[in-house]
Amino acid sequence: MEKIKEKITLVLLAAVYLLCAFRYYPGRLQESLLETASHFLVAAPFTVGATILIVAVLQRLGDGRLPWDRMLRIFLGLGITFEFFFGLYHYLATHQAAVLP
Repeated sequence: MEKIKEKITLVLLAAVYLLCAFRYYPGRLQESLLETASHFLVAAPFTVGATILIVAVLQRLGDGRLPWDRMLRIFLGLGITFEFFFGLYHYLATHQAAVLP
């Protein structure tokens, strides 16, 4: 039962990460998908790099390798945090561009 619960929470974390990373343009699905793909290519290296640093520190402090699901949880947690701030910046930048002449 514990393994199933861990898998479900991992899938939910991944879904929240994808939801936070999605760049939505109302009525323009193709532009939304293109902007989301472009955003993944720009933002993913920062998240991967931060994950590698944190995992390296945790492995140095601990007794060996972390399990892959623990590393994935760290990546998704950092990704959700980064995507929240990237999304906030994106929303404010597009809103100001629409308001200001």
